[in-house]
Parts: sequence; C-alpha cells; structure tokens
Amino acid sequence: MPWHDIAAVVHGKAARNVARHFIQRWNFTKIVKAKYRPLSYPYLLPKSLSTANELSYQVPGSVHARVQVLRSAADWSCGIKYHEESIHNAYIHVIENSKHYIYIENQFFISCADNKYVFNKIGDAIVQRILRAYREKQRFRVYVVTPLMPGFEGDISTGGGTSIQAVMHFNLRTIAKGEYSIIEQLKREMEERWMNYFSVCGLRTHVELNGRLVTELIYVHSKMLIADDNTVIIGSSNINDRSMLGKRDSEMAVIVEDTEFVSSVMDGEEYKAGQFALQLRLHCFKLILGASNDSTIQVQDPISEKFFKEVWIPTSARNATIYEKVFRCLPSDHVRNNVELADFTAKAGLAEEDPAKAVEELKKIRGFLVQFPFCFLSEENLLPALSTKERMVPMELWT
Repeated sequence: MPWHDIAAVVHGKAARNVARHFIQRWNFTKIVKAKYRPLSYPYLLPKSLSTANELSYQVPGSVHARVQVLRSAADWSCGIKYHEESIHNAYIHVIENSKHYIYIENQFFISCADNKYVFNKIGDAIVQRILRAYREKQRFRVYVVTPLMPGFEGDISTGGGTSIQAVMHFNLRTIAKGEYSIIEQLKREMEERWMNYFSVCGLRTHVELNGRLVTELIYVHSKMLIADDNTVIIGSSNINDRSMLGKRDSEMAVIVEDTEFVSSVMDGEEYKAGQFALQLRLHCFKLILGASNDSTIQVQDPISEKFFKEVWIPTSARNATIYEKVFRCLPSDHVRNNVELADFTAKAGLAEEDPAKAVEELKKIRGFLVQFPFCFLSEENLLPALSTKERMVPMELWT
C-alpha cells in the first residue's frame, strides 16, 4: 500500500527544545526502569539555549520562521505533574483565528466532542469557524485529506475488519453521521450550503502489475495543518483523543509561523503569503491534483471559486467516478449496507471486462485526489458487536 506522509526539520532553539523533550523522557524512563544502571543508561543533560543559533550546518532550502515546539505529555511519559495538550490547543487556536482557509492532512479524523466518547474539540472549532464565515458572508474553505479506509483494503467483514469498522464509525461520526458530525451541525443552519465551505477527500492510485490493472488507496499518514498560507503545524499527532488530550499517547509537533513573505494571491486579490507555508501548500496541491505534470491546473489561489469549483471538486469527483467504474473499488457511496456490499463486490469492473477500455478511462485521472464516500455503510452499525473481542475493550481504544 502506498503511503503519503510529511515531516519537518528545525534548527536553532526549536531543535534544542525537541532535544530537551527527548532528554526529559529519557531521564524519566531511566528513573523508572533503569535507576541503578548508570553505565548502560546514563542521565542526559540538555545544552544551553544561548548557543542554539550557532549552526554548523543548515539543511538546504530552509527558511527563517517563528517556531514553537508542541507536545502531548503526561505523568506516565514525562513524569510531569500536570498533563500538557499544547498540540490540541494550537490546532484550535489556528482554526479559530484563520481568515481564509484550513488545509488538513491526517491519518485519523475523530473529533466533535460529545463529552461521552469523544472529547477533543477540533471538529467543533471547524464548525464554528465555518458558521462565522457563513454569517459574515465571507469566503472560507476547509480541506481535509484522510485515508479512504483506516487500514488495508480487503474484506472488512472478517478478520481485522471489525477493528477497521470501529474506526470508520468514529471517522464518519465526525464527518457526516449523527448529530455531532460536522456536516449535520452545519446543515442545521446552512442546509446544503456547507458544500461551499467543507470538503473531505482521500487519495488513490493505480498501476499495471504483471499485465493486470490494479488500484490501491494511498494511506494518508501525515499529521499536518496549513492555514492562510502563513501558518503550519506538523508533527506526530493524529486528530483523535488518543493524540490530542495529552493524558494518553505521547506526541510532538511544531507550529511554524512565517516571518518571510512573498507575493501571492488569495480570493483573486494580491496577498502576502508566508514563504514556508505557501511553498508547502503548493507542493501538496500540485502533487495530489496532478498539477506537477499539467501546467493548466492552477493551484496558486486556494479559495477562489474557480479553483474550488473547477479544479478541486471536479477533479476529486471525476477521479472517484473513474476508479469506481474501472475497479469497483471500496469504499463507495453506492454501498450503504451489507446487502449492497455483497452485490457490489460480486460484479466485475471495467478492468476485468474490457482492459483496453479501462486503460483509456484511466488516462482521464488527474493526480490522486478522490472524494470521500460519506454514505459508505451508512445504514449499518459499525461499532463492534457484543459477541466480538473488540467489544470487550474500552471504547476509548477507537477514539
């Protein structure tokens, strides 16, 4: 399965702070597990921040920016008295203060607090920011790119399929299913106009392998947010409670605020964009939309009507339609229950019925972007059945 990921390198004081976090975790773990083995596992001492900018080497292509190290940390991971959830706080702060758009790539998308099973408020912040734009008649976009399925493609009704369905339940609960979902919250005030503000997509690719056409979803493993072409968060933290709440998984991220700006465009107007954020966003858009190989695809303006309604939405919809026609691939909006699932998978796609015609269809694919199927198994209860071992574990395992 192909993966799509993102990482960042930092220099100076931010790099020293990354080192200090590692040292804090190392020393705490030594106290707990190897206190009396000083030779094998020595205590570590951090270097001073006063010499942090004395760089003997700098990664080519780096830019100057304001950088803050963020983390999810608690007593079990760092030995601190009060847990830290600065990644969660940073996501909410950036979303609330964004002016034009938010672009998110994340391995999971589990949010919208009900204070029973889900507690992080990233999805709620997205809802409130879109509603504010709607009420103020502002143009605003939210793009989310996440895996089409939270695991390998295959039979989701057997083997590890129960675990996949459980994660799917909470992903769909965040996006479109139930009263707490982003789309249902937006519909209560905006009806179907939410589609002008919010888009969720996945990634898919294809290849000819041993003379046979095959397709696979691209597993989005990145954990990134870009806002307004001037602010970026990159790290290890998924959008779920496990990563964001601080008391559970230990995570690290950096928030980058540009200090060097270049001329760009936003909603058809001249705009000063941050050099790092703009460069990163353009790279991502060109990659997933196929603009790297097609100069006619314009991605400079991330919120214009022309880009949103003539590039992003049509490209993702066309790609999804072609892949479904050629491969009968899952997930699909045409499969709302297990009966339809059996019927859908029993029928062959164009790749098997007419390979030559399938090749011609696949030539119309641009990039990797495909629409996320909100209705896939929407009529089924995807939570683990009472008879399964997955139901025996705490519900928070899936959130």
